[in-house]
Amino acid sequence: EEEEEEDEKEAEEQGTKIKKKIEKPTEPKNPSHSSKATGHPGGTGTCGKLRSRVVVITREVPYQTVADFVREGVSRHERNPDLYERQVCLLLLQLCSGLEHMKPYHVTHCDLRLENLLLVQCQPGNPWNLDVLEPNNNSSSGVGMVTSAANSACPARLIISNFSQAKQKSQLVDPEVLKDQCRLAPEIITATQYKKCDEFQTGILIYEMLHQPNPFEETPELKEKEYTRADLPPLPSRSLYSQGLQQLASLLLNANPSERIQITDARACLQCLLWGPREDLFQSLSASPGPGHREATLQNWLDLKRTLMMIKFAERSLDAGCGVSLEDWLCCQYLAFATTDSLSRVVKILQQQKQQQHH
Repeated sequence: EEEEEEDEKEAEEQGTKIKKKIEKPTEPKNPSHSSKATGHPGGTGTCGKLRSRVVVITREVPYQTVADFVREGVSRHERNPDLYERQVCLLLLQLCSGLEHMKPYHVTHCDLRLENLLLVQCQPGNPWNLDVLEPNNNSSSGVGMVTSAANSACPARLIISNFSQAKQKSQLVDPEVLKDQCRLAPEIITATQYKKCDEFQTGILIYEMLHQPNPFEETPELKEKEYTRADLPPLPSRSLYSQGLQQLASLLLNANPSERIQITDARACLQCLLWGPREDLFQSLSASPGPGHREATLQNWLDLKRTLMMIKFAERSLDAGCGVSLEDWLCCQYLAFATTDSLSRVVKILQQQKQQQHH
């Protein structure tokens, strides 16, 4: 126990995330009083049988899962749909950014569920909780965290957990293994059948976060046929973000993996949905006489947004009580790396999707 405490302390000091599997024997002192017989959860009732436990050690202690957030947000979604669906967009943006970060390492999570997404409270003026002491979840502050997150535009920082089902494409191939695989299809050997699994599961999460059932649980026969976007159930139009989230879900749930939108483009769509360009600019770009005018329009929009952000920070710097929020940081990240080409690409994706929905 002392060694494990030292390991945990060292991990916290380095700010790393460590996933450990601890195998714990369940040997009752008296076989007739096993954990199964006494009603203890997880008991096997067999003397000496090992029971595994997965422990995730993080720098901060998450105060709830996204499943908790969604469950507690039912009334808030009805009362203030614009706020709730904006919160959903910001959580999905963080999820897409995390999945995008894993792509260069050829890692696919393969088990994206609401309960596998953890939320960490952000400190005012310190969105990434740098040099912040670990909170005590046994204190009454946990209730305050949930309340402040529910009322904040960006509820919390999202952490992806539970990689027990993750797949990683190996870069090194043993010649003997390759010889045995000479009759296998390429998608089996290269594991490309998992390549866009996370994108598909993110599309399902959009439905679930908006308090709608998983379309493939509600209608299992969907997967048994070549379904189209029109076969997917519509999301209720409750806010300014509903239509954009419907478009994104349809793009992510495309039955053909090769036509399914990439997680990078999904992240860009969410940024566009949160901070623009808006629909009126879309229409202006559609009516633009040529590519030169289109690029100039997007550059003017980008320059204006960057200027307004700097003015916003300048005003906040005069107030000692105001700090940089996580939403501010995410917006800055968007504006800092956005280009006219990236904006033009996401506008084109959303315009094409909207045209297909109308047809």
